[in-house]
Amino acid sequence: MQALVLDGDWNPRPDYDLTDDERRTRNATNASQVWTDPTLRVVDRDRPTPAPDEALVRVRYAGVCGSDVSMIETDDDGYLHYSAYASLPNVLGHEFSGEVVEPGPDVRLFSEGDLVTAEVTDYCGRCETCRRGFHGHCENFEQIGFTIPGAHAEYVAVPEKILWDVSALRASYDSEDDLLRAAATVEPSTITYYGLFGRAEGIVPGDYYVFHGAGPIGLTGMNVARAAGAGTVIAFEPSPERREIARTLGFEHVFDPTVADPTTTVHDVTDGEGADVHVETAGAVRQTYPAIEDSLAERANVVHISNAGTSPEIDLRKYQGNSAQIYGSEGHTGQRIFPRVIRLMAAGHLDNLPLVTDTYGLSDADDAVRKAAERIDGKVLIEM
Repeated sequence: MQALVLDGDWNPRPDYDLTDDERRTRNATNASQVWTDPTLRVVDRDRPTPAPDEALVRVRYAGVCGSDVSMIETDDDGYLHYSAYASLPNVLGHEFSGEVVEPGPDVRLFSEGDLVTAEVTDYCGRCETCRRGFHGHCENFEQIGFTIPGAHAEYVAVPEKILWDVSALRASYDSEDDLLRAAATVEPSTITYYGLFGRAEGIVPGDYYVFHGAGPIGLTGMNVARAAGAGTVIAFEPSPERREIARTLGFEHVFDPTVADPTTTVHDVTDGEGADVHVETAGAVRQTYPAIEDSLAERANVVHISNAGTSPEIDLRKYQGNSAQIYGSEGHTGQRIFPRVIRLMAAGHLDNLPLVTDTYGLSDADDAVRKAAERIDGKVLIEM
């Protein structure tokens, strides 16, 4: 089969303290400290054989994520920008839809022909954090497209426990092709859904939202917020192309933060009340957090989702004075996040198809990642 494979050189920084597990497995807990000089190419690989508790999925569509992009970008010394877990060489891709073609002998929930998508994190279910219900922070996890082979390939083997049926989307899409395109956007939608409703507390219909960054995660998050009954959704995004995509999705209050002062703009749109929910999806935290702190509504929730390369200065008094709180959010595993997002899409409340701006064939998958790296598009898909 064909697959998009990322490779690199194992070259730990001199001041980076490798763990025994990293030395043994060459699975870096912080790829930006270990892997250098990435190469990305479409190659021929053996078709995977599913384990007894896995299903082999023929991939139909797979999205390109900002994480994929950060794995091909480097600093001046050649180290990857991506600062989380990675084992190379590996097949990229973790946002996908497809069809089950071979369920393993122990698989009970899925049959050949089922249309599916999947979570990213394969959790063990036995460690202390799993037993406490925090599967996304499993002590023994693997991640599709990061530590184990991903979905930028014709086939991917997926553990049954993180696989989800998307056939309910037939209620909202006339063709199977549209259904599968939409299903490939479930995973990015779950990122903000989990931050808003799995991590933060007290978000209610009618809240005023501000999204700082309208890339694919911000755009899908804006759709989730609207589906959840947002009173108003405001977005700040410097890319004119992405601002236009947001307007195409039906969002009125979309601004360039380099032109429109975010603090003044939020106060104008909310009649001076401020934002009940701030969502940081830009990563430009030294610019976004001062604006966030100056436009907090009483008891506001700040949900931090982006993987920022720097740290902002935080004015704690402003949070204290507004009884506001910051929630860090990473991933989406557990709490039935995936089926709930699928329900929203099946009910017609959440439609991400308009934010798909580019589709590439698998033979050009490396170009798809480089296109996404321009950071002017909505969602870039690879069609298998």
